[in-house]
Amino acid sequence: MQKESKHIDHLIARYITGEASDAEKQELNQWMEQNETNRKYFEGICFADQQAVASHRIEKVNADQAWQKVHLQMKAGQMTVVLPQKKAATILPLWIRIAAIVILVSGLAIFFYNQRNNAPVKYNEVATATTDHILNHTLTDSSMVTLNQHSQIACASGYGEKERRVKLTGEAFFQVKHDTRKPFIVEISGTFIKVTGTSFNIKGSDPDSLVEVYVKTGSVLFFTAENEGISLVAGETGVFNKNRGTFIKTKETDSNVTAYTNRVFVFYHTTLNEVFRQLNKVYGVTIVPADAQLGLCTITVSFNDDEIETILNIIAETLNLTYHSAGQNRYTFDGQVCNADEKNP
Repeated sequence: MQKESKHIDHLIARYITGEASDAEKQELNQWMEQNETNRKYFEGICFADQQAVASHRIEKVNADQAWQKVHLQMKAGQMTVVLPQKKAATILPLWIRIAAIVILVSGLAIFFYNQRNNAPVKYNEVATATTDHILNHTLTDSSMVTLNQHSQIACASGYGEKERRVKLTGEAFFQVKHDTRKPFIVEISGTFIKVTGTSFNIKGSDPDSLVEVYVKTGSVLFFTAENEGISLVAGETGVFNKNRGTFIKTKETDSNVTAYTNRVFVFYHTTLNEVFRQLNKVYGVTIVPADAQLGLCTITVSFNDDEIETILNIIAETLNLTYHSAGQNRYTFDGQVCNADEKNP
């Protein structure tokens, strides 16, 4: 993001001095069309420049050469600016003007970036997943969202006009429709995830003060208003610790992180305690071992959108266990405790 900001600043400086090519002008126009903040930023710099040079004669000069001259004089310690006497007509060398523009642009870039991220955004709730219920929702641009239990999504006013901004509470899996002109931005717990078209899972845990992003396809930018953050590609997971203000990236991802969206599970030498925990969360049931030792037994098995009764039977047959219903949506497993080598160390 910092490199992009410097690139835009350079384009604006070249545009003001008349050195911008047609391709650069087109790129600058596309950037301004992204949102109103960008356009106001550009217009503000142009206005400041016009006011500064309104009464001065302007000579055509190469902007890149002028900026290079600034660097050389600054490096040599020879850069000086003589203030004109009162009422005296002055002609400013254009290389000084270029330096002023670049400094102005850099300063305004920081200001407008902070303003853009700190400006209040009005969100309107569009979907909420209630207790023991997973909700699929299609946004107006055909992007699809799967909300996990106790989760909510809201869209910003003007969604889809310049950008597609949403706010998430809880956990959701996004399948974003590709549109390079209108970036898709998710806000959650003070963090932002920016994409143009990809699929990814976001989970915000307030008690643990963590925000976790897993990218299934494509790539995303994961950042905050104060931290430029990290980029993630398919197969990577990023975690932001809100207490420490730090990002970490890893390729070690829970294979069942998106199981709540399709009920596809893969367990490899996984304890029954962990298997039951994940099944309970997705199916809205309560499965428990009869005793603590039984919960340490491990199993290798996969399920593909199976009914809960089918899953219970497979687990029972695989480990030679039995189970019985202990009330509505509650099941208890019992049987001979597995051997020591079948337990996790």
